[in-house]
Amino acid sequence: MHGKAALFAIVIFTFAFGISYASYYPNANLTGGFYNGSEVEYVYTGNYTCYPALATSNSSLAQVANSYPCYSGIQTAQSQALPDWQIIPAYAGISIFGKNSSGGMPKYRNATVYVNCGAGNSTSMCDSDPEYGYSPEFAAIERTLNITSFEGKPFGVMPLPAHSHIVNNTFNGDPIPWYVIDVYVFDPNIMPNATTGRCSQIVSSNVSDPTANCLTSANAVELAAGTYDNATANANADNPVWIALGSPKTEVYIPGYGNNTRFGLPNTNVVVPFAVKAVDFYSNSSLAKKITTTTIVTKPKMENTFGYGAALVIAIAIAVAILYKMRISKYKQKQ
Repeated sequence: MHGKAALFAIVIFTFAFGISYASYYPNANLTGGFYNGSEVEYVYTGNYTCYPALATSNSSLAQVANSYPCYSGIQTAQSQALPDWQIIPAYAGISIFGKNSSGGMPKYRNATVYVNCGAGNSTSMCDSDPEYGYSPEFAAIERTLNITSFEGKPFGVMPLPAHSHIVNNTFNGDPIPWYVIDVYVFDPNIMPNATTGRCSQIVSSNVSDPTANCLTSANAVELAAGTYDNATANANADNPVWIALGSPKTEVYIPGYGNNTRFGLPNTNVVVPFAVKAVDFYSNSSLAKKITTTTIVTKPKMENTFGYGAALVIAIAIAVAILYKMRISKYKQKQ
């Protein structure tokens, strides 16, 4: 009986431990995304590249490029690659860069915004993404904040923003290179929850269907780029990211898009190799399901020790209670 009690305590401890520290990704090389209105699975097959390197694109940034070659603001020269729209919930302000976030997941009005990949250099970032990069948009944000450095990095260098993914082709699930297109989402009504693929109206809007352009397909991104909605202004009045990027009135802002530029051209030099599988990553992962109701925690660090302690205390308390009850029962039998 003592052995059974100990085993039961271990099971309880493991359960509590697992709930507190369930990984956002069942494997380091997997995450989710969207294709044609459906959720899909991304299987990373290698590390990112930044081509052409920042130093060759802008000689004035040569020193920065030595440590931070990834650049948002130019087109990659990578051939035979397909577009990967990186939708960034920019209405969540600076939290998209991990500041005052939920483990790297952005926060808007005190609610966590669940995306496929958390902010760079956070516990929920996608392992195959760069942690930091340079961008003229980042520089504009820093100027708006009246700072010359974010996290001690050179001016214009910030963590990769938290984001979700959209592709317009699965390429039959074969691993190929994909070039990144930054899309800043300023209307929270069309930003899908990564775990459910659904959009909800969060702020007031003057369009007949505020969630019509829910960003789960490339077509929705293109429509949102041309849709003027007062939900954007309603959601971003004090948002330094929105102000820095010119206070756009459309639902999304795509740097470099417009002026007869063809939709779908890259606006970064980041290329990531992965395969797109036509399966729902979130419904097929018991670990990932938990994040719909719990705070995301990955790659546990020292600041997470409270969760371990709480689980341990619960497990010990249950084990002690069971052993105590067994001793009382055994004592009564002797009587």
